[in-house]
Amino acid sequence: MRRRLSARRGVLVRQLALPVSTVVVLAAAAVPAVAVPRYSARYGQKCALCHVNPSGGGMRTLYATQYIVPEELAWSKPAPGILSSIDPEIAKRIQIGTDFRTLYSYSNETADESRPDFFQMQGDVYFNFQMDDELSLYYDQGISSSYELFGMWQGLPLTGYVKVGRFVPAYGWRFDDHTMYTRDALGFYPPSNSDVGVELGISPGRLDMQLAVVNGNRGATFDDNRKLASVLSAVYRGDLGPLGWAAGVAGYWEDGNQVDFGSAGPYGYLTWNRLTWLGEVDWFRDDRDGPGHTTGWVVSNELSYLARQGLDVIATYDFFDPDWNLESGARWRAGGGVHILAKPFLAVQGLYRQTGYDEGAALGGDDFWETLVQLHLLY
Repeated sequence: MRRRLSARRGVLVRQLALPVSTVVVLAAAAVPAVAVPRYSARYGQKCALCHVNPSGGGMRTLYATQYIVPEELAWSKPAPGILSSIDPEIAKRIQIGTDFRTLYSYSNETADESRPDFFQMQGDVYFNFQMDDELSLYYDQGISSSYELFGMWQGLPLTGYVKVGRFVPAYGWRFDDHTMYTRDALGFYPPSNSDVGVELGISPGRLDMQLAVVNGNRGATFDDNRKLASVLSAVYRGDLGPLGWAAGVAGYWEDGNQVDFGSAGPYGYLTWNRLTWLGEVDWFRDDRDGPGHTTGWVVSNELSYLARQGLDVIATYDFFDPDWNLESGARWRAGGGVHILAKPFLAVQGLYRQTGYDEGAALGGDDFWETLVQLHLLY
C-alpha cells in the first residue's frame, strides 16, 4: 500500500508539473493589453453568443459569422465589399453553415501502422430553419454517420429552452479537439458523441445550466437497451477586476445491461489579459454485475496566449488513469503549437504532442511523439 501511494504521488507530481510551469512561463511573458476575445472565456459570454445551439458547438450565429469572426478574430479582415456580402441566410429564416477540417499527422508511433497520414477530421453542413421567433429546427450532417437533428423552443422563462431529437449532450468543455482526454476517454467523441433525447436549459444572468435525459449510447452510435441516461452541466461566469473566471460542474449517469457508468467533475476557466486557461477534471466509475467496481479519473487542460489578433500560441496537457485503486498504468499527453485564423473563414493549426505511459498492464505502450497540421474552413 505504501509503495502504491508513493507511486500515485509521483504520477500526480508529473501531472501537475507541466501545466504549472507552462502557466508560469507564459504568464511571465504576458504584458497588459486589450484582449481580443477568441473563446467564450475571453468574451466572458455564453456559448449562445456565437452558436445557434445554446449549449455550444456547430453552426455559428449570424452575429458571429458576419461580425465577430471577420472583425474581431481574423488576422486579415476582408474588404468592405466582401464583408457586406457575407450572408449565411439562403432564404428568409433559413440559415446555412459549414465546418471542414483536414488533418495531416506524422509520428514515430509503431503500434498502429494502419494509421493514415492524411485524415478527414470533419465535414459538417448545417441548416437552421427558424420557423418563428422561438421555434426552430436544426440539422447538422457530418461525414460518416455523425449528425445532429433537433427541434428547439426558446420561449421558456429564465432565458430557457427545450430541445428534442439527436444532439451532443452538454457535458463540461466541448473542446474543439475531440481527442482531448475528457472527451475521448468518457465517450464524447464523434460519431458516437450525439444521443437521442430531450434537453432543458436555462441561462439567467451569469449562470448557464443544461439537464438532459437521453438514451445512453455513450461510446456507440446506437443504444443497446431500454434504459435511459441523465446528463447535467452547469457553469457560472464572473470577473474579479481584470481576471475573468468560470466555475462549473458536470455529471453523467447511465444504466447499462451489464455495466452502469457514471462520471462527474468540475470544470472552469481563468482569463487575464491575453492569457486564457481552460481545465476539466472528471472522476468516472464502472459498476459491473457482480462484486467490485472500477474507479478512474481524467484531466484535460488548454492554455492559450493571444500573440496578436488571429494568432494564438497553445499548450495542452491531458492525463488518464483507468483505475486509481490499482497500479494498472496511466497515460499522459502534452503538446504545444499555434493556431492562425489567417482570414475570416480560413484557419491553420500546427501542433507537436508527446504521449507517455506509466508502467502498468492496462495501458501499456511505448512513448511516442506526433506532429499535426490542420486546415480548417468555416462559415
